[in-house]
Amino acid sequence: MHLDALAIEADDPTALARFWSRALEAPALDRGPFGIEIATPVVSLLLVSACPSPSDRDHDQVTRIHLDLDGGHDHHAHAERLVTLGAERRDIGQGDAPWEVLADPEGNLFCVMPGSRYEGVGPALGSVPVDCARPEVDRNFWAGVLGWAPVDVHGRGLRHPDGGGFVLQFCDELAPKPPGVRNSLTPVLRSGPGEVDPRTRLTDLGARPVESERGSPWRVFADPSGNEFRIPAR
Repeated sequence: MHLDALAIEADDPTALARFWSRALEAPALDRGPFGIEIATPVVSLLLVSACPSPSDRDHDQVTRIHLDLDGGHDHHAHAERLVTLGAERRDIGQGDAPWEVLADPEGNLFCVMPGSRYEGVGPALGSVPVDCARPEVDRNFWAGVLGWAPVDVHGRGLRHPDGGGFVLQFCDELAPKPPGVRNSLTPVLRSGPGEVDPRTRLTDLGARPVESERGSPWRVFADPSGNEFRIPAR
């Protein structure tokens, strides 16, 4: 399987897509029932309708997966540009950390990192940190699913075996995942050549199915730490 996109659940996918399209300087493409794609060169973002309902989401609880953007040679200026587009600066107790923490117009947190931190990774996405109950177990799970290679870039990570692209970074969780609460950002996987039905392979590797909304174009699974990911429904 391959990592096709990173899906962000949104109360208003169209409006949020406008922000991320301008933020990443990438076109927004209507993918029908699958959402609105921001076609970035490394991996697409996909803005999808919040499920089951916007009122059930609490961004303070579900920021277990977030984006670290490559801020280039002046990440403070890059962060300021994003603020003018509609982002907000947030204090989550980061103290004097060298990066800036922002929230998009729907409150999804992300970081703007100094460009030197992910030199050679960019151009827009440096890493995707994932909070895990068992980081080593999760890294092994995702390595088995994607075939990516382990790297020690700022902790436990995986990167595509060609050595390019962003890093999936597996971090110790600050608190257990709240029961019954879905992450607002989820990886989207698609089958590779010759894979007719990946569900058996995913469960054999340690994934478990999560109940999907009736009529949804997605099938939802959770990794060993309970973080959700999606595959297109058959």
